[in-house]
Amino acid sequence: MVKLKESLAGPGYVILNTIRALNIIVFLDIIASCVVMEVKIDMRNGFFFFQAVTHAVMALISIVLIITELPILRNYFNRNWPLFGDEAGFLGLALAMMILGVAVLGNLNTEAMSQKSLGLAFWRIVISAGILAMVMSVINILATFIFSHRKPHVSARQVRIYGAGAKDQREEYPHPPTYTPPEPARENALKRATKRFTGRFPIKISGPMMRSNDAADHAHLQPPLNNDDAASSHYSRNSEGVPFPEEAIKSIVIFFAPIVLPRLLVAYRSFNASVASRPPPRPIPQGAERALNLLFIAISSPSYLTRPKKNIFQLTKSRITTSTDVLFTRLARLRPSETLTAADELLKQSLTSISARKIYLAFGPDTITKCEFCSINSPSTYLFFYLPFQVLLPHLVHILILLIVTSKALSGSECARWRGKFTLVASLVAFCDIYIAATHDALTGGSTLDRAAKNAPVSYGYYYISTLARPFVFGVFDLGCAAIIYLSSTHRFFFKQPSSSEQLDQGVSSALKMLNGVQSKLHATSVTRNAIVRDRSLKQRDDAYWQAIAAVEDRTRSAGAGTGTGPSTVVNNIWEEPEVVQAMSRGTYWSWRRGSSTVGDECAGVCSRGDGRAGLGVCSVRCRVYNS
Repeated sequence: MVKLKESLAGPGYVILNTIRALNIIVFLDIIASCVVMEVKIDMRNGFFFFQAVTHAVMALISIVLIITELPILRNYFNRNWPLFGDEAGFLGLALAMMILGVAVLGNLNTEAMSQKSLGLAFWRIVISAGILAMVMSVINILATFIFSHRKPHVSARQVRIYGAGAKDQREEYPHPPTYTPPEPARENALKRATKRFTGRFPIKISGPMMRSNDAADHAHLQPPLNNDDAASSHYSRNSEGVPFPEEAIKSIVIFFAPIVLPRLLVAYRSFNASVASRPPPRPIPQGAERALNLLFIAISSPSYLTRPKKNIFQLTKSRITTSTDVLFTRLARLRPSETLTAADELLKQSLTSISARKIYLAFGPDTITKCEFCSINSPSTYLFFYLPFQVLLPHLVHILILLIVTSKALSGSECARWRGKFTLVASLVAFCDIYIAATHDALTGGSTLDRAAKNAPVSYGYYYISTLARPFVFGVFDLGCAAIIYLSSTHRFFFKQPSSSEQLDQGVSSALKMLNGVQSKLHATSVTRNAIVRDRSLKQRDDAYWQAIAAVEDRTRSAGAGTGTGPSTVVNNIWEEPEVVQAMSRGTYWSWRRGSSTVGDECAGVCSRGDGRAGLGVCSVRCRVYNS
């Protein structure tokens, strides 16, 4: 059984750390349920205050238990709260978790905490906290008995910390032996009476002092140091108790994997679903096209393409220890007419020491010559002058360009959806640039300065490299933004289903567009009608047309109309007679066979194949109307 438990120590490291992550999640759920019950508390009488205090205390206890599960304040808990220390198991934690779970579920017995009062979502939070707390308490109890070793006195918490090396750590740092004094012998009454009057003299005698040769003689009596730190185990520590970097990484992965992996899986599935359900690619919209043009103009601007000037040490191939006169004499030979400019003269007055030259290489010529409050004795003053204009200002201009490019009024909604993300990433890039500049040591840091200290020729400095790299980073960043805008606006990637409000807006806009078209057609019809009514010839043609239509569509015309004979009877419409319907069907079929394209052709075909009845003569009127 002992060997079985020792073999479980390695896997127990993984299992117990997984249980630790689940414990923290359960306590967070209990805190959320306490907050919900605090908000939804019933205030019908004056005793609601004590119920609110109960919920607050439960949340506070959960926070303390979360701290006991984290690798912080371990010495404090070992000294003051040994029930949650490294020497104890998880029984105290499981008992507290069980009590909290029962207390949370007990609150659901009231009317104010029912599903109807809380709502389904809040009610699920409360009941899940109670159930998970009770389940995890049982799991912690089982883990305590499974992974603890009673004979070498190794607790489950030590297995969670050291893994398979817990036993070796226990042997290497054992507890000091406890001394139990023997039972005093029974004293007679006379001696007790004598001590009552004479008292006791607590005389303490120290141990004998050993000489050096005695210490050497007794060296073999001391226990040997155990240098075996379970190096063969993947879940162990070194002899100093410091975790290896690989184990620290494993601990972080085990702790965050249950939280990160499900989110990554959901993101992967949503990405696959969006790719599968995306519509076919479309031409790039005008707003996105304007945004891409602006980004192209920004990338092609001179501020992105200009190269910073080289420092004078690199121009003159000089060392940093070269004297000032020799350095600027060489520089004058490179200037027009071999004469120093006003900026060169001002720089010559500033580069009088090695420290000033190193600051010049780190922060550039403007910082060393134009800063009036800077001092060589305080290099941070040069940093305060350098950051606002040389680092922060270019990033602010870059962020302003991104805000203009992604504005909804200029580029449309396809680009506006990336506004916050682009701004956040650009702000992170600015923060990294500021951090690198702030942590750069102008006097001792940098490989260039190290080479300069060895009297090697100076090639570049931090100022030149950062000034050259910053526009390059801006250009790469803008290219990435342009690629994202192009792919998302053409529905190739990053397609986002429109929300309900956007769909409603699209429906309203399409309806308004259709209504505008109908209104324009009605207006054109009204204008045409007015023109027909005001023109006499057009009015006569219109009247003739409607008279013919009325004669055709009149169901109550007399059978002998036009002849003056016969009684007045009601007949069906001519278009509903069986002979006319059959003729029109045959005409439609024949016109399809011949490929006739006009209604007039079809109507003429029907009339030409009529059976000679007088009523079919109306077809000629229809045909003339359609052809006109």
